[in-house]
Amino acid sequence: MLYGKLKEYRAVITFPSLTEALGAEKVLTRFDCPFASIPTPRSLRSGCNTSLCFPLERKEIVDEVIDDGVVLTGAYEAREDGFFSLVW
Repeated sequence: MLYGKLKEYRAVITFPSLTEALGAEKVLTRFDCPFASIPTPRSLRSGCNTSLCFPLERKEIVDEVIDDGVVLTGAYEAREDGFFSLVW
C-alpha cells in the first residue's frame, strides 16, 4: 500500500547513507524537480532509513544524481502491488 507523497509521485530512490540522500536532495533541487523525503519502505531497506520520492515523469533525473557522484542502492517505481526496478 502506498502512502503520502509516494502515492502521488511514484518514483523512489534509496541510499546507503543519509549523506548520500542529502546529496541527492541538492541535485533534485538544482534541477527544479519536486521531491519528498520519506522513510524507506520496509521491503527496500538496505542501509539508510531515508529515501526520496519524486514524480515518475522525471525519472531521467536519476542520471543527473548518479553523474553528480551520489551513490544509490536502488531506483524503483512504486505500484500498488509493490516496488519494481525503475527503467529509464
